[in-house]
Amino acid sequence: MLVGFLLTLPVGGKLVQPVVKVWPSLMSPRGRMTAGLVLICLSGLVIATHTFWIHEKITGTATSFCASDSIFSCDDVIGHETYGYAPIIGQPWGLIGMGVFAALLYAAMMVQKEPDAQSRTRMLQLLMVFSGGGIPVIALLISYEVQIEKLCQYCTMAHLANVLVLVTSFRMFRATQTDAWSLMAKTDLSREPKKIDEAE
Repeated sequence: MLVGFLLTLPVGGKLVQPVVKVWPSLMSPRGRMTAGLVLICLSGLVIATHTFWIHEKITGTATSFCASDSIFSCDDVIGHETYGYAPIIGQPWGLIGMGVFAALLYAAMMVQKEPDAQSRTRMLQLLMVFSGGGIPVIALLISYEVQIEKLCQYCTMAHLANVLVLVTSFRMFRATQTDAWSLMAKTDLSREPKKIDEAE
């Protein structure tokens, strides 16, 4: 997830220099930004799947996965009989997260596959709506953690992934509204690594 976000930043060009021969799409800022967004969404999906797996493993059994006497205890948060489920629909939060991150991943991959298609604006808007809609949900889940007086490290990582998707998709959407999106498609890296002068 962190690597994905770093790809979306100017420092991403330095990070990908060793692999541009294998993935030439990373030679442009736009290619790195779309790849970074896909990585963030994929990370969120993996984390949400893991939280759902933990939920299924610990509910209804005496099994403990990551219980702790410290403030960090994902068992107490994910397996809580009330707060471990979404209000009204009654589904585990991990399952809902899986669905949301799967939709985000699909939209991010569509933007990456066809960055100049007219549908990219709709996909970026979808990314902003879904991830932006997750902000009140994150606030609710944090309030649950405060009430339980425990923190779930996996949940926190999923929340962070959601925020990074929102920030990145907003930056990309703004770029599509100007010439910046086209300018970002230009290669700013060389396929050949820079050689160090032996005389130095």
